Amino acid sequence: MTSGNRDVHIWLTERVASYLRRSPEDIDTSVPLADYGLDSLTALAITADIEDEFEVTVDDALTWDHPTVDALGAALSELVGGQPQAARLSEKQA
Repeated sequence: MTSGNRDVHIWLTERVASYLRRSPEDIDTSVPLADYGLDSLTALAITADIEDEFEVTVDDALTWDHPTVDALGAALSELVGGQPQAARLSEKQA
């Protein structure tokens, strides 16, 4: 997975769509995920997927703090893009 904004955004949209049982094309990335029925368990699952995919540790509230795919993708791109691979790996192992 590359850390480019577009790649992160596409990956995130596909993950969210999968959990919401919709096609990625049906997800308006500017609409709050709660409007789609995202619950706390799903938000935690998405957070876990982010950690697994990008080898980072993030706060459990990440999804709630960034309530749309656009906002979450931007925050994730900044997090992933701002760290060298070795730092992300050592952070994940900590």
